[in-house]
Amino acid sequence: MKGRRLALTSVLLASGCSPIDPQPAIDRVRADVADRAAVSVDWALEREGHEAVGRCVAAKLAGEMTADDAVAVALLKNPALRALYRELGVARSDLVAAGLPESPVFSAERRFRGRAAELDVAQEFMSVFLIPLRRRVAESEFDRERLRVTHELLDHTAEVRSAYFEVQAAQQLVEMRRSVVDAMDASLTAARALRAAGNTAPLDVAQAERGANQARLDHADAELEVAEAREKMNVLLGLWGEETGWRIPPRLPEIPRDDIPLDELERRAVTDRLDLASRRAEVEALAQSLGVTRITSVLPELTLGGHSEREPEGNTSRGPSLSFPLSIFGRGRAARARANYLLLQAEDRYAASAIEIRSEVRTAFARMATARKKAAFYRRAVLPVQQAVTDQTQLLFNGMFVGVFQLLEAKQDQIDAARDHIRALADYWLARTELEKVLGRRIPTGELQPNSVGEPKAGPTTHHH
Repeated sequence: MKGRRLALTSVLLASGCSPIDPQPAIDRVRADVADRAAVSVDWALEREGHEAVGRCVAAKLAGEMTADDAVAVALLKNPALRALYRELGVARSDLVAAGLPESPVFSAERRFRGRAAELDVAQEFMSVFLIPLRRRVAESEFDRERLRVTHELLDHTAEVRSAYFEVQAAQQLVEMRRSVVDAMDASLTAARALRAAGNTAPLDVAQAERGANQARLDHADAELEVAEAREKMNVLLGLWGEETGWRIPPRLPEIPRDDIPLDELERRAVTDRLDLASRRAEVEALAQSLGVTRITSVLPELTLGGHSEREPEGNTSRGPSLSFPLSIFGRGRAARARANYLLLQAEDRYAASAIEIRSEVRTAFARMATARKKAAFYRRAVLPVQQAVTDQTQLLFNGMFVGVFQLLEAKQDQIDAARDHIRALADYWLARTELEKVLGRRIPTGELQPNSVGEPKAGPTTHHH
């Protein structure tokens, strides 16, 4: 009997002294994020204070940020991500609370015009006996929360990379549009010179002016796209004020020479995806909870207490008390059925999520493969051919064999091809980032192809006669 009492006391003391600090779980989340996102982050800076974090962020923003730099800045700077870590503190507090018994209830009664008095103290002991089971349930739920937070952080890093490539694509389009403005202005100057010499019609000059005006309007729209893409990235990184003046390389990288094959990607996604692991943890938590429900459905409460009563004559009586509800209306069967259906529902959702993830992998891979083929085709065939067409049309224009309209049409076709090539490059990197997001980790990039040729070139368009 003494041994049981000592064991019970030990359980209560251990439960009451459980640490609430979520920092170990946060450190584990950060290690998982850094490993899966393949990025290096100096988390120790947070312990040194905001100034240390600010100096590190300022150093990364001082030069041209890489995509990895942008992810590191977001993980250190974005307050929305810090709020995710607070959720681990909430979950840790729930875990500690699950290991604590119900507080005893004390009651006292005194009757006036006499010496009668009653004292009662009662403790609900079923909750004490169920502490180990409830704690295992809470631990499963805490693991589920940790996996969910890690998954959301990884999703955020993927969004940062996507925004990074969107900014690069917008910047490259602005660069192209600026060269188009220069080329169209040169064409307009040549058309006006020809008109002054009487060698072209007023319609050719008007068409050249229209082309130059449209080039300026397109350039303004492209600059707006850059501004909008930068603001989206500012939000993802958690930047404001002078910090928003960051720079990144102005052009998208070319596609890698080789991509990872589709084989094994589905299996890796099902194995590595943390949101799916979170669903597995949910199934485990509900399985543990079903064990608790099977006990509480039969005996939901068991209250032990002590009673002391003093009669008006001065006699005192003391003794124990015991109370528990009688399950005579079948509520226990309903509770067990409900817990069992919740478990079956979680298992079905887990299976459905696995099927959906496999489909997401195939879809993202197909998008990446298609974007790769398009970007490679533009690079190999469309851009060189369009450059040759523009050069030949320029020569014919110089020899007065074609008019300004034909030259502008050739240049517009080259502009459209260059724009579509940039979009194909952006589509490739965005699809690759989406595939990484679906897989739950980064994919090694490997060696990139050399820069492409065939985009519109700035320079004077002259007429030689």
